[in-house]
Amino acid sequence: MTTKALVAFATKYGSTAEIATAIGDTLRASGTDADVRAAREVNDVRPYDVVILGSGVYMNRWHGEALDFAKRFATDLRQRSTWFFSSGPTGGTPKAEAAMVEVLKTQAPPPGQARKLAERIGIRGHVTFAGKVGENMGGFFARWIPKGDWRDFGAISEWASAIARAPRTNGDQSDADARQEPTAVTA
Repeated sequence: MTTKALVAFATKYGSTAEIATAIGDTLRASGTDADVRAAREVNDVRPYDVVILGSGVYMNRWHGEALDFAKRFATDLRQRSTWFFSSGPTGGTPKAEAAMVEVLKTQAPPPGQARKLAERIGIRGHVTFAGKVGENMGGFFARWIPKGDWRDFGAISEWASAIARAPRTNGDQSDADARQEPTAVTA
């Protein structure tokens, strides 16, 4: 029986959607039947064995649509192999580059409310990927933020491949080692 996976995402400017698409492509290449959809468009997670939820991080917070998704489906997500990813740290200045490398090296839990939801759901793991700041970025601070793409699609693919190989257990599993695998460090 083929594993069915959902890669849901919330994004403001499209960078996180591109990461989600890369994850979906890797899962499909590994033999997993994967759907990639905006979190706001998902009505049911029950058809899926694996759910991966990703969000851009803005001012150290997950996008509201990703948080809403996790809240709406928390009960069902506890019964699936559920993973989170965050996209966001960027470089552009020596100080920003150093901070980004440190965030990617330490791989902290998801920020703010997403952390509480991750604990409530019992996710298998979380990873942070570097982000992208494109010309389409808006907002008050846009003119001062260096533009660039710091995403590491090789690391993204490695993480997705490890999920494809991971055992299918629900969020209630007690094996802490399996809960932490796979991990990724991008720098």
